[in-house]
Amino acid sequence: MGYNLGVDLGTTFVAAAVARDSRVEMFTLGDRTVVTPSVVFLREDGNLVTGDAANRRAVSNPDRVAREFKRRLGDPTPVVLGGSPYAVTTLLGTLLGDVLGRVTETEGGKPDSVVLTHPANWGPFRRELFEEVPQFAGLTGPETVTEPEAAAAHYAASRHLADGEVIAVYDLGGGTFDATVLRKHPGGIEILGSPEGIERLGGVDFDEAILSHVNYSSGGALAELDMGDPQTAIALARLRQDCVLAKEALSIDSETTIPVFLPGRHFDIRITRAEFEDMIRAPIESTIGTLSRTLRSAQVEPTNLSAVLLVGGSSRIPLVSRMISEELGRPTVVDAHPKYAVALGAATLAAASASGAGRGSDGAVAWPGVVVSAAPEQGGALPGAAAAAAAGAGFGAYAASGGPQAGAATLPPRAPGAPQQGGPAPQGNGWGAPPPQAGQGQRAAAGPPPPQQQQQQRQQAQPNQFQQGAPPGPPPAPGAPGSPGSTGGGGNKKVLAIVAAVVVLLALVGGGTWWALSRTGSTATDGGASSSAGAATDTSAAGGDTTPTVTVAASVPIPSLGQTIPGGTPAGFAVVSPSGRQVYVANRATKTVTVIDTSVNKITATIPVDAGPPQYLAFAPDGKKIYVSVWDDARTIADVAVIDTTTNSIIADIKVDTRPFLAAVTPDGSKLWVPNHDSGSISIIDTSTNTVVNTLKVAPNPHWIEFSTDGTKAYTANHESNVISVLDVANETEIAQIPVDKSPHSLAVNHQRPLVANVNYDSNTVTMINTDNDQVVARIPVGKNPQEISWAPDGRFAYVVNVADNSVSVISADSNSVTATLPVGASPTSVAVTPDGKTGYVTNLTDGTLTMLNLAG
Repeated sequence: MGYNLGVDLGTTFVAAAVARDSRVEMFTLGDRTVVTPSVVFLREDGNLVTGDAANRRAVSNPDRVAREFKRRLGDPTPVVLGGSPYAVTTLLGTLLGDVLGRVTETEGGKPDSVVLTHPANWGPFRRELFEEVPQFAGLTGPETVTEPEAAAAHYAASRHLADGEVIAVYDLGGGTFDATVLRKHPGGIEILGSPEGIERLGGVDFDEAILSHVNYSSGGALAELDMGDPQTAIALARLRQDCVLAKEALSIDSETTIPVFLPGRHFDIRITRAEFEDMIRAPIESTIGTLSRTLRSAQVEPTNLSAVLLVGGSSRIPLVSRMISEELGRPTVVDAHPKYAVALGAATLAAASASGAGRGSDGAVAWPGVVVSAAPEQGGALPGAAAAAAAGAGFGAYAASGGPQAGAATLPPRAPGAPQQGGPAPQGNGWGAPPPQAGQGQRAAAGPPPPQQQQQQRQQAQPNQFQQGAPPGPPPAPGAPGSPGSTGGGGNKKVLAIVAAVVVLLALVGGGTWWALSRTGSTATDGGASSSAGAATDTSAAGGDTTPTVTVAASVPIPSLGQTIPGGTPAGFAVVSPSGRQVYVANRATKTVTVIDTSVNKITATIPVDAGPPQYLAFAPDGKKIYVSVWDDARTIADVAVIDTTTNSIIADIKVDTRPFLAAVTPDGSKLWVPNHDSGSISIIDTSTNTVVNTLKVAPNPHWIEFSTDGTKAYTANHESNVISVLDVANETEIAQIPVDKSPHSLAVNHQRPLVANVNYDSNTVTMINTDNDQVVARIPVGKNPQEISWAPDGRFAYVVNVADNSVSVISADSNSVTATLPVGASPTSVAVTPDGKTGYVTNLTDGTLTMLNLAG
């Protein structure tokens, strides 16, 4: 069976994807991950090995390894491995050759078509050099496209783009940065203006910044090392790997520790996310400046962008999306697998090229609908028992893609023999003629120096880069016009033709396994709400009349921003009535609750709350009453006021122990459970008499409470204890505590899946809990100081308000990753979702407004 191949030869990683039968999926190259390191190692027998095998050998023999050499394409100085010089094209060809050999062996034959990718800012000279790389791998006739074009192809196959829609691609990888603006038109996708980029800016520079931090924090310990000592080289190689792990950890954790093992000493260095963000803020600003220049060259205003697509592994750093949203005021879309978007798009284009569908006079191609299968996500899922618990929880009955599993393919053995001058020995790889020898091409490096000279090179003292003693700072931030690192495109107007009828599919990830979910049909395959699901009948808040059947809309990964409406002063917390006809907003400063009619989105009533400042609002299931948590900062008031929604007036006032946070009514409507923040207790109130009938002790400082769908359990977020309490409703007792991250502020029960999600205010994370076994199954980084979270009624996406970032993070329940970051008003504190799932209302505390979100697209 034929297939097509896309390969992304990145600065730090190589990724490959295979397209067959209208399906695109990642091909597993690494030993434990989908991608493989862009590393080449020269063995003692003269053969070159790549990927994980090279990485393992590099620690003990760092002088025989090459990394990040893609950056040096066009530099006439060769890369020296073990005293032997190699051209960059030779090393890239070796990487590509091993990928081709591995894919061919696993698939049982050569692909019908191959597409390779390169940075958009490369000029003609480097593009010409890059065309030599396939020759060194024994490959003839592959097509090449820019990385943003490939990412756009993947994006278009994963989400429908309307004609005229404009997106910007922000590609921050391991070694380079690219910015491109694209517009959808009836015939395909067009690059607008001139793509720009920064050649030497990416994740490896951030790794170096952390390494400098280690040196500075240790009082210059690295500057004192003898670089001529082989043990020093080994220690630094290990330390660099630990710096990479620290960088990746800080995308999830608020701090991490780097173990430092140097000759004769060992110590640990602590680094916080705030420190890391200070190191990289300047270079991120330079990338945003480059993106802004790209927009200007395309004559596109930021307000005309539907989204900024974040591509490349380094784009997952939370600061990136935060700064882009603040600067441009547009949603940012982080692909569920940003490392793989380019390879997936390249495979999509390879399939189009092989099919020849829709070729126009300009050579552009159109392709049939493709289903995109996500690769395992590394950031959200937890390893070990937690991951096993997630897999066993029944999170979706999606059919596995049948793609290659990790470790399923092995590298073919190389024939023995010494390498030719400047390169590896030619190998028969099933790709036609043997690859050309290094030294045969005009730009190939010269052969190795004489043995005596090699020995002198090995013995020569190596400079110590850390001896300047300067404190750590950000890496150089090129990108200003005319600076050495800034490059611009040449007015490329290539069109990628994309059929308008491309199947609208989402690349969704779950539990480290490859899942694919089709959005065609009416019922989700995971047992959750269908796209036209679940007719639910409720009672109107006004007069108790029965509402029409509610059809739940399918939520989308990238909601669009709606209008901003007045919400009261200040707009502190909002809740939507069960009928969806009203939004009630608590305004603590004015001691009022405002009522907004959702049909016109205007304030239609204001309810005074004489007991004091209203903080939180909780509806009874029938919508006839609202329970208002009332307290003041002086802690002299601790009441629950009861609003009759038929008259919009206060009908009762109930005293509780201490400041009441968000309460909840049992599903049968008989009891109100109120978390008392300062006393570590839950007041249980009989709703028929409005009297406290029991008090339940929980961990200190309960903030939030919600009931499970069947009403047998309740969950509270305990802010100071860093735990979620699990409560038995029938017995009114605490039965478990679930440790989470720092300062759990609020939580939300998913009524379609066995999930509870809570926000951790001081860790800037969301924790996902499997309610079948009360185990944490994922930790997801979001914006700064997340305060409240709500689920879409279909259970597919959660919405998190980040009060310090002025943003909303959208989280996929399938991939446990952020799919979009939306800019909203100042100090967002809550998000309320209508029962039909179409609209969200975000309270902006400082502005006194509500930002509306179109949650169904």
